[in-house]
Amino acid sequence: MNKRFSTLLATALVAGGLSANVMAVNITPTDLKDGQFIHLSTETDGVTYLAMDDKGDFAKVEASDWSGNIDKLLGTLWQVKLIPHTTQAGTTYTYSFTNRLSGQLLSVKLQSDVDGGGRSANITANEKGGNTEWAYASGNGLYAVKGDSIFTIGTNEGALTFAAEKTTTVPANATLYMGEVSDKEVILKANDFNTLVKANAGRLFFTDENVSSTEKNVLTDNKWEAIDAKIKNDGSAFSGDVDVLYLTNGKEHKRVIAPATEETVQKEYLLVDYNFYDPSKDFNKLIVDTIAVEPNAASPAFDTRLAAKHHSATAAFKVTYFIPNDSMVIAPQFTQTEIAVATTLKAKGQNIYETYGNGKENNYTDEAQAVYNTSMTLKDAVDAFVGNDSEPNPISTKNVTDAIAAVKYSTNAATKALEEGLVAAVKAYLKDIEDLTWLAQDDVTTKTLQKPSYVDGVSPMTVEAVDPAKQVVIRKLSNTKVLTIGEITSATATNGNLIATIKTSDKDATIGGDATIAEGLYYVIDAKKEQSAGVANKYYGLYFDASPVNPAKYVAKTQAFNPFAQFVVSKAAGVDKGNYTVENRATTDAKWQGVTNVVDKDNNIFAIGGDTIQLVAAEDVDADNAYIGYKYITANDAKNNKFTITSAADVLEGQSIVMTKDSTLKVAAPEGEVLYTLVPSAESKYGVADALKKVTYTVMDADSAFIIYDETRGYVFSNGKYGEANGTPVQFTMIAVDADSTYVLYDETATPEKLKLVVSTQYKTISGEPLTARNDMFIVKPQSAPASYKSLPKHVRIQAINGDYAAVNAANQGIAVREGDLKADAYSNLDFIFWLDTAHYDNAAPYTYYITKGVKAEEETPASRLYMWNSVDSAAAKDANKELPYIYGTGANRVMFRTAS
Repeated sequence: MNKRFSTLLATALVAGGLSANVMAVNITPTDLKDGQFIHLSTETDGVTYLAMDDKGDFAKVEASDWSGNIDKLLGTLWQVKLIPHTTQAGTTYTYSFTNRLSGQLLSVKLQSDVDGGGRSANITANEKGGNTEWAYASGNGLYAVKGDSIFTIGTNEGALTFAAEKTTTVPANATLYMGEVSDKEVILKANDFNTLVKANAGRLFFTDENVSSTEKNVLTDNKWEAIDAKIKNDGSAFSGDVDVLYLTNGKEHKRVIAPATEETVQKEYLLVDYNFYDPSKDFNKLIVDTIAVEPNAASPAFDTRLAAKHHSATAAFKVTYFIPNDSMVIAPQFTQTEIAVATTLKAKGQNIYETYGNGKENNYTDEAQAVYNTSMTLKDAVDAFVGNDSEPNPISTKNVTDAIAAVKYSTNAATKALEEGLVAAVKAYLKDIEDLTWLAQDDVTTKTLQKPSYVDGVSPMTVEAVDPAKQVVIRKLSNTKVLTIGEITSATATNGNLIATIKTSDKDATIGGDATIAEGLYYVIDAKKEQSAGVANKYYGLYFDASPVNPAKYVAKTQAFNPFAQFVVSKAAGVDKGNYTVENRATTDAKWQGVTNVVDKDNNIFAIGGDTIQLVAAEDVDADNAYIGYKYITANDAKNNKFTITSAADVLEGQSIVMTKDSTLKVAAPEGEVLYTLVPSAESKYGVADALKKVTYTVMDADSAFIIYDETRGYVFSNGKYGEANGTPVQFTMIAVDADSTYVLYDETATPEKLKLVVSTQYKTISGEPLTARNDMFIVKPQSAPASYKSLPKHVRIQAINGDYAAVNAANQGIAVREGDLKADAYSNLDFIFWLDTAHYDNAAPYTYYITKGVKAEEETPASRLYMWNSVDSAAAKDANKELPYIYGTGANRVMFRTAS
């Protein structure tokens, strides 16, 4: 910034009376911090904000509570970078602004092209070479100084507008003001959450407190996608009252979820594991697991699947977002009131009695009877334990385990089978009760099995709303930090919990990212390993391709001939690093732009625009060749050559496009070459900076029939030997595919959708098909022996189509004979030899030649050279020269040989 601008800025802020205490929307420049997010409002204390979408296009957005509109909120957030300037009045600041959603800087070229100052066209985003440094005058908005003019920006119908004025005073007509962002929490809907986590493929990050290295953090170990749901106030079903989010990692399991039902697929969800409770450490674990009923289930009542390990409501969360520090709070909404084990344990003990007792024990061996009798004594003690509100006596299992250790089985097979079943059932029963513990908390007595894998398969679990409210926290237990839920009333009243700052990036949202990339031409590999949470990206490792005739949009390897598979990387205006645009070289689509961060520096892998990409320098590309990607034939070559068009399909190798009797197109294998004239259009420019050129072609056969498009029959030949009516020749774009010698004949003018020529390998017919069709490639190359070509001077023989050769008779007339014919004239081999010399070939259409015959010297006649000459002379000259008649037949001129004149 020049000294004059600094002085003007100081004058505006100090001498001009525009001091910090009258700044609009309560933003004081001295309170601004580097990296702070603000709104750019269209008026002081305004509620209409300048915004960008994820492509960097400008818009205006009205303020709201932003729930359901996080994408719009992010577009209204501008991050401020403070640029200090030392003046006589002290340190003053100018500012640059980076959009939170697009990652683009507010960059505007300081140019005026209308009377009175201003821009005739609206400002476009991220103008290359634009001004990125803005001054701010309290109450008068943003402005910039260049030369003797002050430039201001504002908005009109969502577009960014521009004004310029020759002045040395701060303008009063600017309409962009810096406004504070709200510190009120935003309740997220599923699309909000998914928008926030998109940039890092669904990942969450803990930027301060986190679990110990020996512990797992389920939130950072998974990639998440949110699903909207409504749940009843009592947590009993999906319907009605409370808006919640379910967070899935995308992983799926096939399982039977209820008795006598078919196997089904269930996703894993984040949930609070209330089946696991550690009384000595006082925390519940957060885990991922399946739930009883999923949010999109056809039957929303939760008691329909009793065999599930977890009540569906334990996976219901409210997620809130805080704009100033770009963080989330994740809060569970329901807690299980108890883990009901009484019915289950009583039922299991009763099952042992009914299956292996009730008189059957009378046939057992004494040792097996001991197992049965001690297990029934244990059953009575357990039944009393789980049905008693006061603390019971400890339960001993020693007699049962001793009996099992001493068991002997009957020699009777049927009885032995029962005894073995009894022992197995009792062992399982012992396992079920080994962690049976009595707990008294908050005057509520709960009998619980402290086992994470516990399944209540008899009665439905019950829940209630979490009260008081809890959220995901870090809790320190002795020397270990764990992830759990806990109550946090304020920043100081944390109830022993540590506040977990949960963010969508492991980097602070600063101006730009940390990537440094050399600007230039690259291939781009899809380096995103997962398409979504838990779902592998099937295109991982492939190269992006934007060719209109490649519906897959990927290729397996680099293609130096294909500009659609090449990308131009450029740095955003006003930054040194961390903010780039990656444009397709051919389409100019800025597929990726904005904040760019390093993922793997050694392998050129970066995170940008929600994707992970790998850049490969396109060193094999001839960057100076403007004609790559399309078939290019110079106008001269097009006039001097015929071309073959053959199918590139393996099963149709060498088969050419031909006309059928009804003028439709097919491929066939004729005896000779089928030749076409390709008539080029004028060149047109395209691509980044209009640096590339392309030509389209009409296709004409030997009978002057062009390929046209018929609304009924598709692509046919017109004006050919079978009498097809005239039509407008189709301008085919020939796009190189797979190699620089194979092409797709692509009709960009077709409606309602673009078409390409496709061969049926079964019927060999050719039709116009959508871009997704296969067998669309053709080989287009010049004929093997062109009819017109540039040649060095040499001796040639000239043969007619019927096999005769050209010669000269005694009257210097051109004749067509065979060697040995006209014996009286005694033609020999030398009589059929001529001298060929290309006369004109620089941009000629077609090439032209001198064809001459040398005449030997005789006694009275010197040596001479006769030139082939096609007589087009006056009638008087023809009548005067009776010796060498010029007319040969009706309406035809005779070819003559004569000396040059």
